[in-house]
Amino acid sequence: MAIVRVAAAAPRVTVDPPQVDVGGLAVVRTEPTAVHGSFDGQPLQFFRVGDALVAVVGVDLDRHAGRYPIEISGRSGWKVSAALDVVAKQFPEERLTVPKTYVEPDPKTLARIQREQKLLAALWTKSDESRHWQGPFVRPTDGPAGSPFGLRRFFNGEPRSPHAGIDFRAPEGAPVAASNGGRVVLARDLFFTGNTVVIDHGCGLFTIYVHLSKLGVKMGERVDKGETIGEVGKTGRATGPHLHFAARVGEARIDPAVLLDRDLENERAQP
Repeated sequence: MAIVRVAAAAPRVTVDPPQVDVGGLAVVRTEPTAVHGSFDGQPLQFFRVGDALVAVVGVDLDRHAGRYPIEISGRSGWKVSAALDVVAKQFPEERLTVPKTYVEPDPKTLARIQREQKLLAALWTKSDESRHWQGPFVRPTDGPAGSPFGLRRFFNGEPRSPHAGIDFRAPEGAPVAASNGGRVVLARDLFFTGNTVVIDHGCGLFTIYVHLSKLGVKMGERVDKGETIGEVGKTGRATGPHLHFAARVGEARIDPAVLLDRDLENERAQP
């Protein structure tokens, strides 16, 4: 008697939301038989939640509007495709006056800036495979939000990189807390951002805390949600005390507001 082998059906893949603005975040969910996934050719980092695998997709601030593919595959050879629609967004402008050295650095300072840029770029490619965050992310400090994400900035009349975070207005010395659990992968003074802390929450997700007056943690330390990691300040390129709070999924700069109060691992995605 001939044995007929029936190929296992490919699992369902869902994306929530199916459409986001630039700087947004979506959640991809599939069955645990998946072994590989990508967004526009870039690998996804999955974590298990119950009977599903989940990954977060970040849409960089400068990504063009369009429809981008999500590909999921399994050991038996099956492949499933989905997509995420990215929508363009108009951002306001802001013009600031800062010391000349921050827009026209001398050769020694420029060399420092380049070293620090390489250091930061290397961080976004080495996120822990395990998920360290639990539940919704929380505001890192008290105080109203100031300059918004995506703001197009001009320093001394010259265009600079768009504002890739949220500024919280808070007095110098106010405590700054980890927005969620993770591992400190950077805690040091940088030219543009002053005293800076970067937390790796695992699975490609990072949060960044900038212009601190004091560093309260060291590189390699594990921190819990709400744990104090520093104090609000005005170090680096800052015109006054505030906390610049930013987030990334890998190399993608996302609006940190999309993390606050959002329970990523427990969302039920839509087809």
